[in-house]
Amino acid sequence: MLAANSLALAQESTSEDIDTLDCALIRDGIQRLACYDSQRDPSTARDKADEATVELTERESEALAADDTVREELVTDALEDESDTGMVAALVDNYLAAEKAIFSFSGSFLTHRPNYILPITYVDHPNTTPTSPRLGGASYDYELEYEEAKYQISFKVPLLTGVFDDGTTLWFGYTQKSFWQVYNTKDSAPFRETNYEPEIFVRQRLNWDLGPGTLSAVSLGFNHQSNGQSEPRSRSWNRIMGSAAYSYDRWLFMVNPWYRLPESSGDDDNSDITRYLGHASYHAVYKLSEDRTFSLKLLNNLRSDNKSSVEFGYSFPMGDTLKGFFQYYNGYGESLIDYNERTERFGIGIMLNNWL
Repeated sequence: MLAANSLALAQESTSEDIDTLDCALIRDGIQRLACYDSQRDPSTARDKADEATVELTERESEALAADDTVREELVTDALEDESDTGMVAALVDNYLAAEKAIFSFSGSFLTHRPNYILPITYVDHPNTTPTSPRLGGASYDYELEYEEAKYQISFKVPLLTGVFDDGTTLWFGYTQKSFWQVYNTKDSAPFRETNYEPEIFVRQRLNWDLGPGTLSAVSLGFNHQSNGQSEPRSRSWNRIMGSAAYSYDRWLFMVNPWYRLPESSGDDDNSDITRYLGHASYHAVYKLSEDRTFSLKLLNNLRSDNKSSVEFGYSFPMGDTLKGFFQYYNGYGESLIDYNERTERFGIGIMLNNWL
């Protein structure tokens, strides 16, 4: 597209309307060169534009495949190692290093948390009357179906690299999780709930040998999560969040502690959310094979009433290119609107990218 625009500009600039000063004002390098060449030799400009088209097409194709290709090669090389000792540690270390190279090459977003699509999920008891201490009870304008679709998209982009050293990076991340009443056709298939989660964080790559495994990386940042709805269904909170990743053999363990930033009582939509979700999430990922991964997420409020939550995931090959994904959730906080309501959900669909 850029080269095509360059050619068009080169052809138009043969008139006296475009002079050398006009060419100098063009920001894009290819278009600027085409402008200069067109004033001297239009045929040369056309040839260079065609060459630029081929070069850009090849680079764009490579960039689109870079993230998935590097990920697949890292997993394959690690799993083919005769010794499993530190396999995931090497995989994590290599993948962290590859992130910078991939972004430098493609200039595009990178995957952050798992991305998946569950076209069909089932909830035994949908929460038809969500409540919160300040806003009281609420209801939906339609009858909730037991079946709905669920999906999550998540990406990140580096803002600064080499902040303190080559292993320190400032990131912006974004995660969106949606629950879609797609089978409720009589009410125009509304989106029941969408949670938006932008964050900014500093991550330090460590690769420290600690006990039998490796402390791969730590991070610290600011996290906002909200559902974007108006009262009385509005939910949101702000947190200072940290994370630490520890790998051993085929295992990756992650702990994400957080401190909830206080809000005034008149603005707090969910003042008791930590009574249900606690102050941290705990993750375990097991790499069964190159294309099979188990994942487990745990939440606990660490109080005498012991409110706990568990999310189990399993990704598996489905054909030559796709990965199937099964997910089970039982507990609180699957979505913000239901932070204080226990939910049990089964879902099946497609995994776009996993933790590793």
